[in-house]
Amino acid sequence: MKIINTYESILKYFPSGKFDISTWKSYISEVSLNLLEKCEQDSAEYDLDKDVIPVINNALNQKDKMQIVNSSFTTISDVLPDNMHNLFDSDIELDIILYLGLCNGAGWATTLNNKNTILLGIEKIIELNWYDIDSMQGLIFHEIGHIWHKTYGNFYYNAASIKEKSIRQLYQEGIAMVCEQILCNDNNYFHQNKNGWLDWCQKNEISIKKEYLNRLNNKVSTQDFFGDWCDYQGHSDVGYYLGCIFIKYLQQKYSLIEIANLSCNTILNEFEIFAG
Repeated sequence: MKIINTYESILKYFPSGKFDISTWKSYISEVSLNLLEKCEQDSAEYDLDKDVIPVINNALNQKDKMQIVNSSFTTISDVLPDNMHNLFDSDIELDIILYLGLCNGAGWATTLNNKNTILLGIEKIIELNWYDIDSMQGLIFHEIGHIWHKTYGNFYYNAASIKEKSIRQLYQEGIAMVCEQILCNDNNYFHQNKNGWLDWCQKNEISIKKEYLNRLNNKVSTQDFFGDWCDYQGHSDVGYYLGCIFIKYLQQKYSLIEIANLSCNTILNEFEIFAG
């Protein structure tokens, strides 16, 4: 596992706190030319002036928060190798990169230079106020959960319909949440739990299950269950809670590795029983 922290490079390239795309290209090329291409492709549909530059400038002009991100990342990186054996059977080839992206996401489990890679976007981390140690740990552990699923399971199974895509997202995020809890040694840990989030999810668990199942059966989008920019009944990321308890339900019948390799049809059938 390799830790790459570009915090000092960000300060070097943007001392005035003002973003410039040509300067960013020089900065990101030092990290990886493939990362430059990946970020640009991922953000191709964004409005750079409206959606990206304000978020980046906001981060660059809050050097105190950037320092906290750096400190939290460094602290977690120092202890991370001791946690990995709770999930992985052996050492894994993985790069974890703290960088300035184009609002590509606070956390992104992907492949870069033919290696498993976790990208941590400092601009999104600051925008979402995820820079304290607890939030940063949850973010990193969650993305490691996706890497675990890619390593041991069928993460990329084909989803041909809205229904199949919705259950796949729930399944993927649920496995990542369970892995996150394993790494934390806390079976009730949710990094989303702020301002009564977990209590609300638990109190509304039955209706959340039924609503998700109803949308699956009626081919209605479930996007509002996922992502900080969306919300379900005023609460973001409710799908992460639902996915987690669904995977825990499956663990009564299967091992986690068996769950990571289930077919789409099996997952759909099991969810109908779970939520019905």
